[in-house]
Amino acid sequence: MVKIYINEDNTAVFICPECQKTSVKDVTKYAALNIIPRLKAKCTCGHSYEVFLEKRKKFRKTTDLPGTYKYIPEDTSTQEYTGTMFVKDMSYTGLRIKLQLMPRFKVGDTLWIEFRLDDANRSQVKKKVVVKNMKGLTAGLEYTSPQNHDSVLGFYLFN
Repeated sequence: MVKIYINEDNTAVFICPECQKTSVKDVTKYAALNIIPRLKAKCTCGHSYEVFLEKRKKFRKTTDLPGTYKYIPEDTSTQEYTGTMFVKDMSYTGLRIKLQLMPRFKVGDTLWIEFRLDDANRSQVKKKVVVKNMKGLTAGLEYTSPQNHDSVLGFYLFN
């Protein structure tokens, strides 16, 4: 069973587990249901598969991409520092990272992150983010600028 996310515009991105081809479908009739809809999908490659629809704000792609972060504190008495991280998942609005060491930053702090996608071009991503939540060595980050015009990330997320 494949998990599919219902986006804010009541569309869902279906990814065939056989060939990885994606298609966007209108799922408005399922979005208002109080149950988790389970459906059968058929790809143009001929493969049929079962899905369930999750109501989530944005599609998240699971990853395991190494990178670095730089913390530049607003308080000039605190020293800036860099650390290593792994991007565990990402969406149009943000990402979740796993750190190697306990961080000195906290929720609300701003970071600069840098990592490379595992696409054909090994595209480099450099973003300014805000820490939205933290749990142990895991942090949820939100991009500080809209991703609407970031075609590299958009293409990566849906391929």
